[in-house]
Amino acid sequence: MLVTVASLASLALGGALPGHATAPLPLGAAPPPLALASLDHGRQDLAALHGRPVIVHFFATWCAPCREEMAGLARLATRRAAGGLAVLAVDVGEVKVRVGRFFEAQPVPFPVLLDEDRAALKAWKVAGLPASFVLDAGHTLRLHADGPVEWDDPATERLLDSLADPAAAPLGAGLPPLNDDQTPRESSP
Repeated sequence: MLVTVASLASLALGGALPGHATAPLPLGAAPPPLALASLDHGRQDLAALHGRPVIVHFFATWCAPCREEMAGLARLATRRAAGGLAVLAVDVGEVKVRVGRFFEAQPVPFPVLLDEDRAALKAWKVAGLPASFVLDAGHTLRLHADGPVEWDDPATERLLDSLADPAAAPLGAGLPPLNDDQTPRESSP
């Protein structure tokens, strides 16, 4: 709870928490293109989701904090699907068979994209996993988190609600971290 309060204080003060620092991409700008093959949904293109808020989430199945966070992200996607929120999970550097095995045991309600050559990771300037980018409906980068996010936290819901009005949407607010102990990120390979 203390970390959640600190995250909200960070939002009010315009700062960031360790592990949830400034975005590697400029906040308030459009992100790089993203178009990749997915596990079960064919080729996915971020541009096709224009007009909807989107969470672009970089992860790997070998990353312990990523695995821990995935269930919360799946619950969030289910809760907010009717409101138009889209989630694109981008697996980094793994082969399709390995990623497929992981999601057989833990299915998710959103496309899982495959960045086998790490080109998307590099274009989005991701330094560690997990990393999440929250775009408003116009696909302006509004929020970023380095490290696992508590997707079930009411503070996360309020931040996502604020994206409905791009003029009022926060720019660079901290998303609540998954654990009070600030689970460390895994370095991307």
